[in-house]
Amino acid sequence: MLAVTILTTGLAGGALLVQPSAALATAQAPYPAALGSIPGVRIEQRGISIDANGVVHVSYLATWARRVVKNIPHATVYRLDLSNPAGRAHVVARGRNGERVIVITYTERDGGPIRRHVVSYVSRAPHPRIIDDGLGPYGAYGDFDPHTISRFGFIARSEVRMVATAYTPYCYGCSGITATGRRAGPGIVAVDPRVIPLGSRLYIPGYGFAVAGDTGGDIRGNRVDLGFLSYDAAIRFGRRDVIVYTLK
Repeated sequence: MLAVTILTTGLAGGALLVQPSAALATAQAPYPAALGSIPGVRIEQRGISIDANGVVHVSYLATWARRVVKNIPHATVYRLDLSNPAGRAHVVARGRNGERVIVITYTERDGGPIRRHVVSYVSRAPHPRIIDDGLGPYGAYGDFDPHTISRFGFIARSEVRMVATAYTPYCYGCSGITATGRRAGPGIVAVDPRVIPLGSRLYIPGYGFAVAGDTGGDIRGNRVDLGFLSYDAAIRFGRRDVIVYTLK
């Protein structure tokens, strides 16, 4: 039972002034028992009233919160490095997962419905794992794999079967500079511009990613001349049929 003190002095018309005993009102307030089992719950007494039947009513506001921490997985970013042989991947950054904090605040007033307020924020941003993938030239990478290209943001736009030969930038009388102003060598291939436009990004199974950066007197039609770093590598490649994928 809630203890109250009734004062009758100084009031006209027989009105009653109800003043609760603070200690007993808090201790015996008729809050739902389930509220007391919630960790961190705070119950604030808002007021006391007496109805026409003389029943004392205690108004209260209960609040509590729940904090949830969720993991934000880091992304993996692949960067194409044409200067590395196939299969040589270098981890530039290890990557780190992030964290998202979700704070849910609950309120209940006088036994009414429980209301919920959600606040979400990133407490720690994720850092991507960065890999310089060595899918460069003159490395036998195996059969063409669309997934290998798509992870670099490339899509195979077209394909053409061609006869491939090999060159090195150190031939007698060679300047080492291609028709497009690029330095000759690995990853730079010579094409017939009527078949493959200069500047096109290419993928050649058994060679790797390349750029159509040069022309040649003998490179006509479905011919492609692949740049290699050494004479021995060019000789090992030899002359073979290949499929050249133009990328976008």
